[in-house]
Amino acid sequence: MPLDTIYLTRHGHRLSWTIDFRTGTYRAQFPTPTGNPADPALTSHGVRQSHELAAHIANPQFHPKPFRIYSSPFYRCIQTIQPTVEELKKIHSDADSQQGRIGSIDRHAELDIRLENGLGEWFGATNFFDHPPHPTQETMTKHFPTVLTPTQTYKPLLIPSRRGETITQLHNRVAKALEGIIADVDAEISESEAGLAPSQRTSKAILICAHAAPLIAMGRALTGCMPDDSSEEDFNVFTAGLSTFKRRGMLSSSVGREGGDGKDGSGDESPLAEGTTFMRVSASAPAWRGAGVGGGWDCVANGDCGFLSGGAERGWHFDGEESFNTAGGPMGPPSEPAPNVGATKL
Repeated sequence: MPLDTIYLTRHGHRLSWTIDFRTGTYRAQFPTPTGNPADPALTSHGVRQSHELAAHIANPQFHPKPFRIYSSPFYRCIQTIQPTVEELKKIHSDADSQQGRIGSIDRHAELDIRLENGLGEWFGATNFFDHPPHPTQETMTKHFPTVLTPTQTYKPLLIPSRRGETITQLHNRVAKALEGIIADVDAEISESEAGLAPSQRTSKAILICAHAAPLIAMGRALTGCMPDDSSEEDFNVFTAGLSTFKRRGMLSSSVGREGGDGKDGSGDESPLAEGTTFMRVSASAPAWRGAGVGGGWDCVANGDCGFLSGGAERGWHFDGEESFNTAGGPMGPPSEPAPNVGATKL
């Protein structure tokens, strides 16, 4: 049976950075593990959240358990799901867990994290500087050897433009990434279950860890529901909260509809930001509005934080374009010097 469950979680509470919007210079509040000022680690509270998330997913009553794990390549996301992946690996290595009981992990599970740049952080559009690059697989493997291995063969579907994106382009980018992920996983399931009787086939789930803005966009891309006002608070993205999406029907294939212009009233704007690198997918934007990618999904748990000792924290929603463009963008260089502004996606 094809993929039927997608879990989305946001990274835990993190340290912060600032950007001088006159020059595009990023500065970290504290030294970052990778040296990238826009790639901070979790706070101690965020680490606690990561372990509470792990305990929740590892609980025998949590079902179906993820059999593939995807993450934005940024440090805080991998750090957040590291405890979860380590716990899942322990369960998977237990021979008794492969008896098909509730809380077990599918026998075909591959639990090393797949770093997907297409799920990465949203940086506002700019026409005069480059945003910091995404961390590389090689760099992050050195920091997280228990959940990332040098033999990892996964290749990202796409890499976002370093000149940032508009809100529309962000939504199309994550829709493109999700479409590719779903298609990949469906193909892997089809291959692994080809010789199994229907009674031996199990429910399949994946876990994705990312950032506030991309996660809101993912909820919209999965359900196909795009509000007229992007600032509408529809999908909750609290730190380390967990949302669950169930597939509408059981399709034999998740091939998305190619060729949609993705503009949705955005005038002459390119559906996907110029400078986006397409590694394993075409450069066309998927037509996800209305139907949703992969046949469409229903949100059955929206930002669940019941397992977190601090409850729902650090919610976020869009509040207009985070544009750094010189042509009048709200964070573009003003006519008079202005102080640094902090990152908005805490």
